[in-house]
Amino acid sequence: MNRTEISDFILELISEKLTVFNISRGEVNDDFDLVKSGLLDSMSFIDLMAEIEERFKLEIDYEKAAENDDFTAFGGLIQLIMDAENG
Repeated sequence: MNRTEISDFILELISEKLTVFNISRGEVNDDFDLVKSGLLDSMSFIDLMAEIEERFKLEIDYEKAAENDDFTAFGGLIQLIMDAENG
């Protein structure tokens, strides 16, 4: 998987929320925090992570992820997924 594939998948999963919040896909850059922005609450973020793990056949280490302040940011999440794939 590559960064674009991951990005597109996440954007597709959150597309309804983006519409509700009147946020364009172009506004979701690497620094856009999915939780702190209010776009996703903690349960929605967990659901998103479960969908990502299922789609990409990964198991994400949430303890390790929580050590990074930016893991709920779009770019941080993408990096987390790429790191999980690479072991």
